[in-house]
Amino acid sequence: MTFGDEISRDKAFGKKLAELRAWIRAEVEPHSDAWEEAQRLPESATEHLAAQGWFGAALEPQWGGLGLDGPELGRFCAELARGSFSLLSLFAVHAMVGQAIARWGDEGQKREWLPRLAAGRPLAAFALTEPERGCDAADPQCRAELEGDERRLFGEKKWISGATKAGLFLVLAACGQEGPAAFLVPADAAGLTVRPMKDLLGFRAAGVGRLRFEGCRLPASALIGRPGEGFSFVAAQALDWGRFIVAWGSVGLMEACLAASADYARQRRQFGQPLRKHQLIQGLVADLAADLAASRALAMEAARQRDESSPDSIMTACTAKYFCSKAARRAAEIAVQIHGANGCGPDYPVARYYRDAKIGEIIEGSNQMQQLMIAAEAFR
Repeated sequence: MTFGDEISRDKAFGKKLAELRAWIRAEVEPHSDAWEEAQRLPESATEHLAAQGWFGAALEPQWGGLGLDGPELGRFCAELARGSFSLLSLFAVHAMVGQAIARWGDEGQKREWLPRLAAGRPLAAFALTEPERGCDAADPQCRAELEGDERRLFGEKKWISGATKAGLFLVLAACGQEGPAAFLVPADAAGLTVRPMKDLLGFRAAGVGRLRFEGCRLPASALIGRPGEGFSFVAAQALDWGRFIVAWGSVGLMEACLAASADYARQRRQFGQPLRKHQLIQGLVADLAADLAASRALAMEAARQRDESSPDSIMTACTAKYFCSKAARRAAEIAVQIHGANGCGPDYPVARYYRDAKIGEIIEGSNQMQQLMIAAEAFR
């Protein structure tokens, strides 16, 4: 790519991102709290993203995707999170499935699914977590029993983002002595039941659900890769992308917290002057701004390494997810604190930011799991 091509690409992406930002401000931010209260995203929101090609943001143009580079994809995720972390969660699991197929699917699976996923029709979801195992991907209770050339799927998955909206699931299941494997399961497969999960702490509009497989028949073409590769390769690929997206989403959430805090501190008066004049409030805002700057830098480094196919990229994404999600939770705490009692009520978005930020520390591998991986790498 020439320098001129890079400039043209930057301008084209900048224009598209500006259009997305305008849509989020006009059509998402004013309604996000109502969506969380209703515990569902409107079809108009997902249809708009699909029509603009955003569900194919992480896929290559050969499959109909936008082919965004790391920083572009990160900026898109941050903008989406500023408006609605539930909307970002839906994109995250969709992108995770798409990337797993792009990396480990055979040519038939790629041709069948990637153009459709790039168009956002259907949406996809990553089904890893289980009621009794959590996200212990190396030892799933869900099992795929061999029956001739087919497999029959038994078991349950829980806490699956996008479950109630997905038309395709990437499911990790045990294959006996062969080890865990990953399967593509259409939402309308016989023997699959999807139940919504309500009244969650955050992400209430993300369509989180529970899956039950009762002898669900899967053809040989449903298997991605080989038995035994489900955890080490397919799930690892998906989770790496998930951590990257959550890191950038946390950056976007922090940006929303800073904007809300600064606006409130300018407008709210206490003891005869605006809140922003009080030094303790200034200290809180300074801490938030410093954490945001550090998080942006780390997320950008993860994006740069991803584009360069650096061997350190997986570890950097893990570190970014850990640091940025912790920083986002601190930012949300600060935002609520600055808003005082108003921060605990429904009239300001910071209560939603607080709930969503806490979940960011848990999804795509809890921060305790990230700590173990970061420590192991540090000792190595």
